[in-house]
Amino acid sequence: MHGGLYPLRPHLRELLRQAEVYEYDANTIAVVAETLLNSEKLEDALQISEVLVDGLTIEPDVFGSNTPPELRAGAERSAVVLSLAGRYCDDTITCGHAIAIRAKDFASAIRVRGLLQDIEHDRADLADIPKPPDYFEGSAFVCSSLHKLLTTMDATAILRSAGTASQVRAAITVAWYQRQTASGMSPDWANLSEFEVGREFLPSLLAHHVTSKAGLASRILRAATATICHENLSATHWLRTGSGGNDPQRMRGSDAAWRRDVDYEYHLHYWECDDGKVELAVVVVHSDLSIPE
Repeated sequence: MHGGLYPLRPHLRELLRQAEVYEYDANTIAVVAETLLNSEKLEDALQISEVLVDGLTIEPDVFGSNTPPELRAGAERSAVVLSLAGRYCDDTITCGHAIAIRAKDFASAIRVRGLLQDIEHDRADLADIPKPPDYFEGSAFVCSSLHKLLTTMDATAILRSAGTASQVRAAITVAWYQRQTASGMSPDWANLSEFEVGREFLPSLLAHHVTSKAGLASRILRAATATICHENLSATHWLRTGSGGNDPQRMRGSDAAWRRDVDYEYHLHYWECDDGKVELAVVVVHSDLSIPE
């Protein structure tokens, strides 16, 4: 507002009239914009409340040509906070953050360096950060769209660092989006295939040490997305009530239990639910035929 980049409602109304925009009214636009402006701040999300840096350099200097002058200082500050969090915080989920800029089809990692003069934070995992005054170096991600962000994220890294079911779901959703994009489709993030992450799914990943096995994590993501998209059905078969070939399929009311090969050693057990959703239940070894209900 101080930089004249966002007009107040009466001025916005006049601006729309002058531009002969009739599809949207000023109040509708204002509600969306004000909701965005009042959303959670980066400093609050990362618990880094204050940073003071001298001699800041950002390579490439993406803010010089793609950011309005009134917002440049804020953009550089965001880059500093993200680069510090990404390098020194014990939370790889921070690598999923990105700064949005006004550029067409742009996605890039930027190198951030400067003399850290002061920092205030409420984190317990910043013990290795340089003690002011000292130089620091890190990186942050910059992109021009949600699509660019999603197609460049490392879904395997997100899964390996997941500590909650929602983070597991995020990793699978990113992998699903990337799979659809690679197939030449235009996926809609808001309308992805519906699925649930069962209560024992994350514990099963931890039990099989997926955090330390990038190859296994990647194969689990591939199996999960194929399951959600109902693809590669030759790798699936009924999860039966017993080991006999004539034993009936295991049921949970109207939900049917299935087994999908992850590789020779590991398998994904899941429920095909009566409402059309897939519930990812557990990852097991070859001889384990159990599934949580």
